[in-house]
Amino acid sequence: MYSRSKFGAIFDAHIHTYYDLHDGTISAEDLIKITLKWGFNWVNAMAHDSLRGLPKIRKLAQEKGLPVIPALEISTGFNHILAYGVQEWHLAKDSWNPEEVIELLREQDCAIYLAHPGLNPFKGYWSPAIVKRLDIDGIEWVNGSNYFLNKRTHRWFKGWKKGKIAGTDAHHISQFGYTFTQVPTSTEDPDELVKYLKRGKCQPGGSYIPINRFLMWEIYIYSKKHFFPSFFFENSWIKPQYQPIGKLPNDSFNAEKWKEDLLKKPIRFNW
Repeated sequence: MYSRSKFGAIFDAHIHTYYDLHDGTISAEDLIKITLKWGFNWVNAMAHDSLRGLPKIRKLAQEKGLPVIPALEISTGFNHILAYGVQEWHLAKDSWNPEEVIELLREQDCAIYLAHPGLNPFKGYWSPAIVKRLDIDGIEWVNGSNYFLNKRTHRWFKGWKKGKIAGTDAHHISQFGYTFTQVPTSTEDPDELVKYLKRGKCQPGGSYIPINRFLMWEIYIYSKKHFFPSFFFENSWIKPQYQPIGKLPNDSFNAEKWKEDLLKKPIRFNW
């Protein structure tokens, strides 16, 4: 394991455990095992829109002497947000105003980063004009799953001076760890780690997921969706909620109207 006193905190900042009951496949046991295998010294307990796996992950991590940061990838009705230090979360998936989400996260004193700005998974990109008007701490500078979306991010946000994080966006243990975030602190306190992330005191590092591992995942998830849609999860059978890109479960959030209204607001910061 990398020494925290020498190297600071090191963790894969964007992963998917299967506790989101969506498309993540990393179990609590596998998360601890793969974190140790890569020598990382923090565990990122992240899922889409749910903290349900946090107690078990904390327990297993504690047995191995690893600190844990509670985190979410939140599926707003526009694009995704990465939040660190989340204490509770009860919002429905994919239907929320990003500004309302950010406000709720600020009430919990979270570190807030925008996921994959160069990717449009639902209703729009985190473009510079939008980002300048949001109360955030940084952006995902490197997403280990896609070289091309990062090229767009780096072109759009050239000269970016706020926080930069990196993560693999791993949905399976075979993708974990190639990309990581390094924070210059030896702390084992999640609140202290969040403070560093809020100040943008972090550095993206690593490389991209090997193409063969990425393609294997795509084949696996395609097969799983079509032939094995359910899996056994803690004493019951679960059918993940796979959702086509761009499709929202209801019309409670109008992404185009939100964007139109946001762009009329004052700019919070430039870089």
